[in-house]
Amino acid sequence: MLPADRTSRPSRTNDLSAVADLLWRVNTDHAEEPRPRLSAKRIVGTAIALADVEGLDALSMQRIASEMGCTAMALYRHIPSKNQLLAAMTDAATGRPPTPAAAKAWRSEVEGWADALWGLYLRHPWILQTPRLSAPVGPNELAWFEALLSPLHRAGLDRGDLIPLATFISSAVRDLARVATELDPEGAAAYGQVLAERLDPQLFPTLCSLAGGDGLDEAEDGDVTPIVHLGMQRLLDGIEARAHSNSSSAPDKEERHG
Repeated sequence: MLPADRTSRPSRTNDLSAVADLLWRVNTDHAEEPRPRLSAKRIVGTAIALADVEGLDALSMQRIASEMGCTAMALYRHIPSKNQLLAAMTDAATGRPPTPAAAKAWRSEVEGWADALWGLYLRHPWILQTPRLSAPVGPNELAWFEALLSPLHRAGLDRGDLIPLATFISSAVRDLARVATELDPEGAAAYGQVLAERLDPQLFPTLCSLAGGDGLDEAEDGDVTPIVHLGMQRLLDGIEARAHSNSSSAPDKEERHG
């Protein structure tokens, strides 16, 4: 018998399964017939086009229905909820990951992956506002995750490190892209001056030591891209060192078990 505090929690397994079914159905729908018809794929495509131009605030089932010349109720027969629509939009707009060049070094592959994801978010900033219902379950987002796991695996990392590190990298790119799309350039330009007028060296010694030099002032142009590149370089340095340590210790392990 389950503990009382667990029996009262509704299971979301069926909801997630329904979302996954929709995402895979949209991805595998056949090309449209010569005569347009209402389908999940067409609904998602229309919603993406609207969001790209006007953002998520302008998106509603009624607005999509108006664009498609049908009723909102007709849309719900193909996509049961707004959250499922957003999930399908995200996976469809994400598309397939870049194909790396043959024999490309794992580190260059990860860097290219991060750059491509960064560009994707800047092209479709509304993706950064969609709720995350779970870890990736759609075919496109899973393909991106696989495209990151593969080079990390080739780097020689421990099996248990792969998914946590891939999740950290993808989450860091996503969150910094959100900052980049939301940052007010005028506020960023005034940042250093505002802090200089208020920082007490006794309370903020490190921040005060950075004022007027590299680091703090680099943020004043509102460009987050250098932060992404620096963070990725330092993270990959650590992964490389970790992988080298693992490979160096492998013979010792074999000797102990020999």
